[in-house]
Amino acid sequence: MAKKFFIRTKTGTNSTIYFRYNKGREFEVTLKTPYSINPEYWDDKNECYNAAAIKKNAKTTLEKNFNTEISLLNNNLALLKSEISIYLTNNPHANKEEVKDFYNTKYFPEKSKPKTVKNIIPQVFTDFIEYYIKEKSKRIEGKQEPITEATRKKLITIKNRIILFDKKLFIKDINDDFRDDLTQWMQSEKYSGSTIIKDLKYIKTICSFASKKKIDVNNEVLHWEFMRARQTYTPPILSFEELKKIQSTIYPHDYLKNAKDWIIIGFYTGARVSDLLNFDSKNIIHGNILKFQQKKIQNQTHDAEECIYLHPEVLKVLEKREGQFPRKISDVKLNLYIKEVCKIAGLTQKMIGGIKDKEQGERGKKVVKEYEKWELITTHIFRRSFVTNFIDILGKENIKTQTGHKTDDMVNLYNKTAKLDKALRVAEKMSSIFKISS
Repeated sequence: MAKKFFIRTKTGTNSTIYFRYNKGREFEVTLKTPYSINPEYWDDKNECYNAAAIKKNAKTTLEKNFNTEISLLNNNLALLKSEISIYLTNNPHANKEEVKDFYNTKYFPEKSKPKTVKNIIPQVFTDFIEYYIKEKSKRIEGKQEPITEATRKKLITIKNRIILFDKKLFIKDINDDFRDDLTQWMQSEKYSGSTIIKDLKYIKTICSFASKKKIDVNNEVLHWEFMRARQTYTPPILSFEELKKIQSTIYPHDYLKNAKDWIIIGFYTGARVSDLLNFDSKNIIHGNILKFQQKKIQNQTHDAEECIYLHPEVLKVLEKREGQFPRKISDVKLNLYIKEVCKIAGLTQKMIGGIKDKEQGERGKKVVKEYEKWELITTHIFRRSFVTNFIDILGKENIKTQTGHKTDDMVNLYNKTAKLDKALRVAEKMSSIFKISS
């Protein structure tokens, strides 16, 4: 039986001290101690800190501390050897693993602690949506911006829908058959085609994320393709003529006059209502440029600041109000008031549209039928009207600067120019070209 302290590295300034125990040729255990030493001071013969390094008649604090360090290390090594010897004496038949377990428990207790199990990634789809939201809500510099609040809400809505459809749905069971079954169920529940397609796109995205996390995913879902949902009606916009009617109409109450001015500003800026109602005249620069923070994304990105042009008609409204924007109200009230304004202004022509059934509450589906136009007016008409009326004048790049849209596809989605009007605009441009050439 032999017990020995040694170091493996004889160069550098720090070398770990090891302990070797062997009992014959077939039983040897080498253990790493929690101690280290400068190889220059290691006494290989006595297996300790070289006593010759002790400062005799130490006077300074530095020298005294150095001597204490030598004594402490040598005492610790002697104690370690003694404790192992006692264990081996009391356990003469201990095998290598038992010796290591005793040693690690005594000197490296952290090795004895159970390893922390990583959070288990859920396999049930509705639970995985929560996991997805948590992971995608993190900001990772240079890699990922957190999802917006609107996206988070949409994902929660999808989760709640799937709970109604099949709360025990596993990720691996999402395939083409699931897609067909979910589509039929959503159709029976009177969901629109666009809602169904949006949900399926989100589901595909979530499954793609699950696949990257090494979750068992059916390959069918990763190859889903989507046709654009068939639109059964065109959402309304305001034309220049209709805006003039709104501007020239006399309204009986101040709250309607206030709402009318918001319509004018919304029509000429194309802003989201959440931004529109927070416009502040203090942020106007160069006389006709407004700076503001996009409320929808200000907590999710560093690029939330926008600068937009204020049309002369907008400046007229501000001038009338002593340089201030109209009185701020909630978007709910503005939605109600602009309907009333448009009704008084005579926007009563019949058209097909969709209005959510109020009796069904938040889960109410849109009832598509013929309405008077004022009934279909909401604050979102501002952005649609701006894009539709100014796309030919400004072009897509300038439209995106004004509305904050990031892609041409989103601009196209908001462009509600009728096919006949598009053709007439082509005719007008062609005529002007030929006049110039002739």
